Amino acid sequence: MQIMVVDDDDVSLFALSSLFQKMGFSEVIEFKDGQMAWDYLRVNPLPVLCCCDVRMPIMSGIDLLRKVRSDSAISSLAFVLVTSGQDRDTVSAAVSLGVSGYIVKPFTTDDAVHKIEDILSTQWQKIAERPESTLKRLSITAPKLVSYFDAFKVQIDKLLTLSQFTSEALDIPGLNTQISAIHKGCLTLGLWHCREQLGLLLKRSDKQACLENYLLAVISTVNYQIALISGHLEMTPTADVPESETGNRNI
Repeated sequence: MQIMVVDDDDVSLFALSSLFQKMGFSEVIEFKDGQMAWDYLRVNPLPVLCCCDVRMPIMSGIDLLRKVRSDSAISSLAFVLVTSGQDRDTVSAAVSLGVSGYIVKPFTTDDAVHKIEDILSTQWQKIAERPESTLKRLSITAPKLVSYFDAFKVQIDKLLTLSQFTSEALDIPGLNTQISAIHKGCLTLGLWHCREQLGLLLKRSDKQACLENYLLAVISTVNYQIALISGHLEMTPTADVPESETGNRNI
């Protein structure tokens, strides 16, 4: 799963990126100012969370948050501000803008991890189905689910290879058909965030130009789910939810 980290200080950027990688988010997208992050968000698949420093040149964290919340296409992005103890007025403004949470500097790794886990626990139903719920819904074993994920990655890799090594423009109806198949696979496998992003991709006129980034984001999420099933990661705590996380989704 992709995480975005925005901070103009190299040490802080490294610390935050390392923190997320230790939590199992192997793909961390880094930016040193809010404007660069904003330019990325406008044309690429959304990460599952953005962790952003408040005080930065060109565009501050609060200004980036304001832009994100005012754009209906990306307003749902989970957004965490990193503040200092003196930024109380900024925190108040961020709350009014719908910030998902904030981390106060200086912080320890354990405190930051717990804070992020708390924030993600409220977001997880929008990100992906818990593997144990997927196993129950599909009535399969864990090794079988891993094999499904592996086969899904092969399907995505084939489309990636086709898009990277085809000199001529891909046939758009055919491309839409292949993206739609992956979009349907995300629904079957409980990859809610990826499904939403691919749905947006299908509406874009420049889909071939940005296809690779969207498909790599799906692969990143699939790898995270496989790591959870294999026990290589601890599952992020989740808020109390109904027994069926799929709710009224049409599977």
